[in-house]
Amino acid sequence: MIVFLEFLVGVVACIPKLRKVVYGWFLNWPDNPRPLTSLLRAAYWRPQMKSLGRGSRISHWVKIRGADSISIGENSHITNRCILDGRGGLTIGDNVLVGYESIVITNTHNFENPDIPIRLQGSYRKPIVIGNDVWLGTRVIVLPGVTIGDGAVVAAGAVATQDIPSYTIAGGVPARVIGKREKKEQS
Repeated sequence: MIVFLEFLVGVVACIPKLRKVVYGWFLNWPDNPRPLTSLLRAAYWRPQMKSLGRGSRISHWVKIRGADSISIGENSHITNRCILDGRGGLTIGDNVLVGYESIVITNTHNFENPDIPIRLQGSYRKPIVIGNDVWLGTRVIVLPGVTIGDGAVVAAGAVATQDIPSYTIAGGVPARVIGKREKKEQS
């Protein structure tokens, strides 16, 4: 049944006018069973993205820009009200959790010349890479050019302006390493 629904949503995603109607009416309907509609939303985005792994879910009210430059691995979950900007290139690994209202943005404004209004200075794009088994907490912001290593945790409300090493815990504005994730010995 799920395979048929994924196929049907994939077909609808290829027809722009029908896609808008179905997406707006059914996939954003809050009363639908969330696991089902998360998988259907993923099926909707799959043909539009560079790649979207099996088992990955996209929750309600997620905004995606530049989908054709976004790769998401398997079993990752993009939760409610997130914004993914892939215009500069966005790679998200396997088993990643992106918390509520997080923003991952690959495009931003130039502002170097104070003699020219910022809105006239154009913008630049840099790719973002988020490794495997990463958790971005609620309302995390990841800025252009940042790489977040495998197994990292970024605390709620943090702003990642620089790379975050693997298996570390980062928090704050700007985000800094505040701890490490170490394997516990099993008894």
